[in-house]
Amino acid sequence: MKKVLILFLFLLFITSSSKAQIYSDFTLENLDGEEVTLSELLENGPVMISFWALWCVPCKEEMKKMNPIYNKYKDQGFEYLAINQDNQKSIAKVKSYISANDYDFTVLLDTDMKVFEAYGSSDLGIPYSLLINSDKEIVAKHLGYVTGDEVKIEEEIIEVLESQNDKNDQEDSDDQEDTDDKKDTDDKINGTDN
Repeated sequence: MKKVLILFLFLLFITSSSKAQIYSDFTLENLDGEEVTLSELLENGPVMISFWALWCVPCKEEMKKMNPIYNKYKDQGFEYLAINQDNQKSIAKVKSYISANDYDFTVLLDTDMKVFEAYGSSDLGIPYSLLINSDKEIVAKHLGYVTGDEVKIEEEIIEVLESQNDKNDQEDSDDQEDTDDKKDTDDKINGTDN
């Protein structure tokens, strides 16, 4: 039965992945009522957004595995957003659940499911996760969760962080070359060229 369910989810994902999925900025409230905007977080590095609900057992398992991964890479700019899909009446339970599990990542509330729909996931299921790089490109998608998926997810996070670091190193190198070129020009103009 488990194999049939996994096969069904895989086929569902394959057929629905033909839908165009593009980056869509959003602002949602966190559990403290503060607004969080995706584009602002992406300025610091990659963001994984994961849609979940209290009734979803695989969602809870994914969050348990993602918390240490988030803590491992957050100082490198990685952000993990757990976007809750429960209704307005369940917010107190969501807060209680997150607090009881000592999760460190940001939890956002999407009670009207507008962000969930914007990412084309309303006809899929949860957990549904997307990894978005700082160039606002969706670089990985995951539908469902089984133990062991966190290994692949961590590999994808590392790859995106390394790519971001390579890009930043190249930009720093280009900036240094521009500074050196300007100094050479200034030296020539001032007659201090050696």
